[in-house]
Amino acid sequence: MAMVTRYSIQDEVGRFLTIDGFFAYDDADAVEFRDEDEAYEELATNPECRGCTVETYQRLSDFPDFTATPSIEKEAA
Repeated sequence: MAMVTRYSIQDEVGRFLTIDGFFAYDDADAVEFRDEDEAYEELATNPECRGCTVETYQRLSDFPDFTATPSIEKEAA
């Protein structure tokens, strides 16, 4: 398992934006964004998110995030 960084949107009282576009106190219902820019884009385009903030957190995942594309070099035969 690896630690991965995720982003969520929270309103001023600590509720999380859910996939249905509502806010809930349970963080298990929160929309998880893998990319910070994507979270800020949602924040800017969603009128329900007025006064909200993007929060960063880390959690365990079975699949680590790969930020670099692996390069495969073939040896000359």
